[in-house]
Amino acid sequence: MLSSPSDEDPQAAFRVNAMGTYHVLEATRLYNVPKVLFSSTIGTYGRDVREDVIDDYTVQRPLLFYGCTKVFSELLGLFYKRKYSIDFRGIRYPSLIGPGVKTPAIAQYNAWVIEECFKGRPYTIYVRPDFRMPIMYVKDAARAIIDLAEASADKIKMGNYLVCSQKPDSSAEELAEIVRRKIPGAVVDFKVNQDLQRVVDTIVRPLDDRVAREEWGWAPEYDSLEKMVDDFILELKKNPHRYT
Repeated sequence: MLSSPSDEDPQAAFRVNAMGTYHVLEATRLYNVPKVLFSSTIGTYGRDVREDVIDDYTVQRPLLFYGCTKVFSELLGLFYKRKYSIDFRGIRYPSLIGPGVKTPAIAQYNAWVIEECFKGRPYTIYVRPDFRMPIMYVKDAARAIIDLAEASADKIKMGNYLVCSQKPDSSAEELAEIVRRKIPGAVVDFKVNQDLQRVVDTIVRPLDDRVAREEWGWAPEYDSLEKMVDDFILELKKNPHRYT
């Protein structure tokens, strides 16, 4: 369960995210599965971030319940690694861009503005035009977890890793401008949701993923917003049956 649904129903999110991870790790222990790959989030950051840039050593005190379940799961995985020698590896993803997104979350405007405009519908972005959100294209996200899985165990020191794509991060207005340019007739405007804006302003900082780059050679392929939007539109054109 992602950010918004988890805040709306934290009891369900605890059962799904926290206890779900526990059950996976217990099954791993009981059936001697050697390796677990875990998907975490930059939502594990929030309160008391004093740095201008978040890295793998930044304190994790999440504002969102979603982030709480992910911090617990990260630490639980590292405990199972120490206690039971399970090869646990995790990635803290930024906001992901890709077609077919259905689940609400605070950063989904990044994907929805492209897909809605491609389908001929106007879209209202709910953060400030100058707001900058770290993003990653879905194909890079998939490749990152595969690369992490295939890295030799002697390279894995940190255990849980930040990854990111483009630097510096693009603003919501820059995304809107690219969508308008790439999709003729696209209508994009802004109406700020102040409650969400306060949350993302607290959580979001630029990311430093140097540990992933140094330990297991992480490097994005879609390292610009232009490349992400181009491939996103191509996917929608090539596979319309997937995204109706």
